[in-house]
Parts: sequence; structure tokens; C-alpha cells
Amino acid sequence: MSKTNTSLRFKLSIKKPSFNGLSYFIPGYKSLFSQSSAASKSSIKLDTSSSPQSITTFPVSVHKDEPQINQGAIDARSKFQHLLPETECRPHSAGPYGNFFAICWPDSIMERVRLATEIIETLWLYDDVIEDVPHNGALEAHARVRDSIVGAPEKKSSKRHIASLFKDFGERVSKMDEEGSPRVISSLKSYLDNYDSQKTPFTTIEEYTEFRRLNVGFGIMEGFMQWTLDIHLDESEMELSRDYYLSSGRVMGLTNDLYSWTVERTESADRQWNAVPIVMKQYNMTEMDATIFLRGLIVYHEQQTRKLGLEVLKRTGGSPKMVKYVDAMGLMLGGNCFWSATCPRYNPDP
Repeated sequence: MSKTNTSLRFKLSIKKPSFNGLSYFIPGYKSLFSQSSAASKSSIKLDTSSSPQSITTFPVSVHKDEPQINQGAIDARSKFQHLLPETECRPHSAGPYGNFFAICWPDSIMERVRLATEIIETLWLYDDVIEDVPHNGALEAHARVRDSIVGAPEKKSSKRHIASLFKDFGERVSKMDEEGSPRVISSLKSYLDNYDSQKTPFTTIEEYTEFRRLNVGFGIMEGFMQWTLDIHLDESEMELSRDYYLSSGRVMGLTNDLYSWTVERTESADRQWNAVPIVMKQYNMTEMDATIFLRGLIVYHEQQTRKLGLEVLKRTGGSPKMVKYVDAMGLMLGGNCFWSATCPRYNPDP
């Protein structure tokens, strides 16, 4: 993934735009998107007004087959528990309005979303086990998992027990869609390569934001978003939408930090994975002021993402594929925020 200019300046005096009457992301292109047979039938729009803690300006929907999709998460936990019976397997993707992935990819093919749910739920369970491992050990574990995903020969070792959970995922993805599988598998490998690659704390929110869009797993989410929708951007389309892609990743990374801080603030760690303490140090702010700053920063990046999405559609002539891509991205970002604002994972009972 190429580097991007991180000398960004952010303003918090944000004028809230009007999106009255929009049920999807792009005004003027709704009719094009609604022609998709899958889009009009696979999702149910969610009313977010009852959850004021959710700050997203994007729409939010849930897949009509949410129970089947959630079964993928149940399967992941069952397999993990069987392999490591002493390990507590918390339901990462559960939420009061539906499974995380059913909300992030509401217009996608159910069978593909279910498999993606099983894969990423397994990654989250793996993260629970690996988060307390020293840095060098974590890098070794990531390498074993990465090799397992691509089908590398497995050595007999107790250290490879966890990696064995991932050994058939690449093959299962390829069986569903041979054309789109290389990009999905590549995004999984990239995530594991970058997850623990930063050893030193960040000093500015600007440089941290660029790292966070990699570390949060945005590449996996976007790769699976395309795959579950059965669309494949070619090189020219990826280049045209590059800035939009990067901006969307910033939104997802910072949104995750805002809501996960509720539980992370009490945890000790040797690596700095949240924007709040960075903002506190950089601007000498209190914790409350830093979270308010972060909320404004997220809305700012959402607005930038909307603007870039419109530019992508203008530059591509409003092609049906790119309309579908941009609209799905908005739903994914909106779903990520709404789920994070309401889920038990980040909002434990007092």
C-alpha cells in the first residue's frame, strides 16, 4: 500500500451538511443503484435516531438474512473453543441491532457474508489470544497465520494450533469466487503484516491516522465488501478511487478508536492503539476534550469521504459498478459507526 501525505490539517468548526431525503449515499444516482436486483431486496434500513451516541452521517441498514450471517460467527467461536477449551470466546460481532457484518454489508450475497463473518470473527478471537504476547512473539504468530491462509506447508508444532484455524479459509473463498479471491487473501496477509509492525508510539494524530487505517483492518473490510458484492475494481478504477479509499479508511480507523476507548482506557498495553491519548498529549487536552476533538475529526473525514465519493462518480461517468461501490462504502462506514456505538463489545454493562 503506497504512502500518502500525512501533513493534514483538520478543522473542527464543521458546518453540518443537509442530507434530507437521502436513503442512500449519492444524490442523483439513486435510480442507477436501485436497478440492482440484490440491492433493493437484501437490506432493511435501520432507524438510528434512538441511538444518539452514534455520530455517523451515513445511512445504516441490516441484511435481511442476518440470522444466517450470524451463524458464521457462531461457527468461528465453536471451532475456536474446541481447539482452545480453556480460552474464553466472547461474541465479538454481536449487537442489539444485528451482527456487525450483516450491518456493514447489508446488500451483499448472504453466503459470502457468512463466510467472511466466520473468517474475521476468527481473526478477532485470535487477537484476544495474541494481544498479551510480547511483540516479537506476536510477529511470529502473525507469520504462521499468514502462511496458513495461503496454504503453506504446516510443521508439527504446538505453536501452530491457532494457525490451523485459518488453513481452509483461502480454499473456501476461492471455491465461491476464484476471480475475486486473490485480492481478499492479499488483504488478509497485508493486515497480518502490518498489525504489529509499529513498535514506537505516535506523537501526532496525523501520522497515527495513516497507520490506523491499516491497523484497523480496513483493507480486509473493503476487500470483503467487494467480494461479497461480487464486484471487482480493475486497476484503473482502483487508481481513480484511491483518495476515496484512503479517506474511508481514516473514517473507519478513528471511529473504531472513539467507541473502543470506553474499554481500552482501563487496559495497559506496550503499544499505543488509540487516538484519544495521542490527542491528549499532542494538544495537552483532558480526556473528555480529546474525545470531543475526535468526534469532530471523524465527522470531518466523513464529509471529505462524501466529497471524494462524488468526485469518483463524476470521473467514472456514474458507472453502475462504481455507484454500487461508493454506495456500499457509505453503508459500511455508517454500519461500522452505528454498531460500534451500540454493541456490547464497546458498551459493557456497568
